Amino acid sequence: MTGRLGRTAGRVAGVVAVVVGVTALTWLSMRVLRPSWFAGDPRSVPAQLGDYLGRGFLHFDLGRSWQPPQDTVASIIRRGVSADLSLLLGATAFGVIGGMAAGTFCAAKRGTALALALEGAAAFFIFAPLYVLGLSLILLFGADIAYVDIGVHIPRAYVPFGVSPWGWAGSLVVPWILTGLPLAALMLRLTRTAVVGVMGEDYIRAAEGKGLTRARVMRRHALPAAAAPVIAATGMTVNLTITNVILMETVFGIPGVFGRMRGAIGYGDFPMLMGITIVGAVLIAVSNLLADLALAWLDPRSR
Repeated sequence: MTGRLGRTAGRVAGVVAVVVGVTALTWLSMRVLRPSWFAGDPRSVPAQLGDYLGRGFLHFDLGRSWQPPQDTVASIIRRGVSADLSLLLGATAFGVIGGMAAGTFCAAKRGTALALALEGAAAFFIFAPLYVLGLSLILLFGADIAYVDIGVHIPRAYVPFGVSPWGWAGSLVVPWILTGLPLAALMLRLTRTAVVGVMGEDYIRAAEGKGLTRARVMRRHALPAAAAPVIAATGMTVNLTITNVILMETVFGIPGVFGRMRGAIGYGDFPMLMGITIVGAVLIAVSNLLADLALAWLDPRSR
């Protein structure tokens, strides 16, 4: 137990070190590329950096946005991060669950028309232009502007969960699917390969020899054994999912922190850009930590 707690504490310390390191490197890059932003501070570079890291990570003081109305970056993050998490978690859940289910089906029904169709769709959605797909769906089926009226429209305004849980889910279901499609496509391929790889193992033959149905063998034995590389890939690809979150927040008008990136870049809003960097670094580092913990629980060999 002590060893397990020590390993967990080490992983948490690693997450903190990664987030602080990414923040420091980004700050230094900005300092080199845009020295005019720091011209009003006569202190040395190490003193400026240490002050920024101390204020940011000890007091959550990230300064004020340079864009009107010049609100504090911390308050902007507090207001918007729930929308970011809603989109990221929903898209990840769709990508992992949908991709693993489809990959298991493709492994069990190799060569069938539906399996081939799913594999072809996966090959397309790994590289699909999500920005274009999102805009096209809004133009075709968006509320109040739909070219095609099928009786169901895609909401064009985000609804907070506190206002209406059903409205919140309705405003996010299409962004969830679009954001999670590349992850689902990758999970399908990984799951299919992993499941096919374990189907010849002795314990699978033993389970089949006991009279278990093919579906039960796949669900209870093959899929858990093949889940390790899928979980590892989920943690490693969270940065790509966040990139898709940025695109979908822009397309669907979701008021998250990442949706402010385009305006912050155009305005040269250094405090807001740093705030977005910190939020992204925290989400990526924590996601990898959770994936490592899940992998250690599922596969004792990884410990």
